[in-house]
Amino acid sequence: MALLILIGLAAGSASALLAASAAAGSVLAVPLFYLSPLPVMIAGIAFSPLAAALAVITGGAGLWLAFGGTFLVTYLVGLGGPALGLSYAALLARSDPAARDGFVWFPVGGLLLLAAGFATVSVTVALFGMASDYEAYHAAVIATFQAFVAGQALPIGAEGRDPLAMGTLIAHVLPAMAAGMAMASYLACLYLSARAARVSGTLARPWPRLAAFRLPPVTSLVLAVVLALSMAGGLTGLAASAGALTLALAYALAGFAVVHALTEGQPARTLVLGALWITSAVLGWPVLAMAVLGFADGMLDLRARIATGKGPPAANDR
Repeated sequence: MALLILIGLAAGSASALLAASAAAGSVLAVPLFYLSPLPVMIAGIAFSPLAAALAVITGGAGLWLAFGGTFLVTYLVGLGGPALGLSYAALLARSDPAARDGFVWFPVGGLLLLAAGFATVSVTVALFGMASDYEAYHAAVIATFQAFVAGQALPIGAEGRDPLAMGTLIAHVLPAMAAGMAMASYLACLYLSARAARVSGTLARPWPRLAAFRLPPVTSLVLAVVLALSMAGGLTGLAASAGALTLALAYALAGFAVVHALTEGQPARTLVLGALWITSAVLGWPVLAMAVLGFADGMLDLRARIATGKGPPAANDR
């Protein structure tokens, strides 16, 4: 128990320091801020959920003493809380004699949806905490963007640089982009923490076959609901758009999983996957194509239809 307490205190302190880097206002502080869930997840996955819970309490208390209640809420809702929830869910299992190791672990697809939910909730809380209605939110974003433009000494009203038009565009896409970045950071930290636990020999669950994961069937229904809500306008519509983007990102990852699964054993697999990931990172639009592919696989089970003759994935891989 003493070791878990020390680990929780150390992880919480490290997480709080990474989160506090945002106060520096530097561009280099942004990646450090998004890495703040990592120490909590390492404590939870490599050691115990109790250590992760203590890390969240320690990090939240330190940020509250240093910056006040607003930063505390930001940390609990957007950083520490999701880190604790994801690390706890990753180790959930139920007994099943038919499974390869006697347990069916929490599915990878479920972890993706959980990350999407945490990201959407964190952005929604920040959105409604920022303003009471859309007009106030819109005015705050435009004012912030105009101040940024003035600080950069860009010509006001120059072609393609109208601060009012750009501020309006940013106001519409900011919640969705923030949710997407939050979800990506959760998943990256979860992967890195699981890798660290695996290398150290402390990972409790077997490593899943990531190319075999599938999203739960209910995902398509939830996506349809949030897409409908995103058309409602106002802050509710913006919050729903954040949820829609996170689900689209989950489907994009499912699409990448389809390509990884279907290229297994192919001689040009490394070239194909490398080109796909690089073009996705540079151009962006292939991610949309992967989302469509992932959605089609969820509806039609393309992997089972194309890869005939192969057995279904084990329960732990789904």
